[in-house]
Amino acid sequence: MPNPQDTSTGTISLIFGILGCLQILPCIGPIIAIITGYSSKGTAGESNGRIGRILGWLAVCIIPIVTVVIVLLGFFVFYWF
Repeated sequence: MPNPQDTSTGTISLIFGILGCLQILPCIGPIIAIITGYSSKGTAGESNGRIGRILGWLAVCIIPIVTVVIVLLGFFVFYWF
């Protein structure tokens, strides 16, 4: 049972979510953000945990897709021009 006054897991999730989205910790940061974000449910840090979870999922799903699109666009621009 989580401690309702605990804000540490939510804060940890937020920090690692930010670090993952900024690609400072691209591999482990989003994973830690997602895990600690889910474990912060029912605590005082739940809002930070929710934001950290969202950032973690963005870093895991959206950023690699955007990177691939940018690389492919760059390839086609340099190949055709």
